[in-house]
Amino acid sequence: MSLNLEAVFLAAFIAVAPLSASVAMAAPPPAYSTEKSTVGELFANPQAKAIVEKQFPGISSDVRMTLAKGKTLRELSATNPKGIPAEKLNIIDAELAKVH
Repeated sequence: MSLNLEAVFLAAFIAVAPLSASVAMAAPPPAYSTEKSTVGELFANPQAKAIVEKQFPGISSDVRMTLAKGKTLRELSATNPKGIPAEKLNIIDAELAKVH
């Protein structure tokens, strides 16, 4: 009995094809945003933290932020719109969209 190499390769391709297709179709990691990402999540990512710090220097070391780790910047802005203006949050969101 001889092996048909063509059949072996075809069987191997069929067995691996669904696996490689599912890997290729995997969703990209979620982007950060001031609406969906908590302060804690933003500060845990060095790139995101730097983006937020650029608009609000010193915010990550502000002791009040330890109490706000579970909130989003948009939630904090709703309670203090003068301290966290929407215009700056829009700038942050545009930069965060580039972080993965």
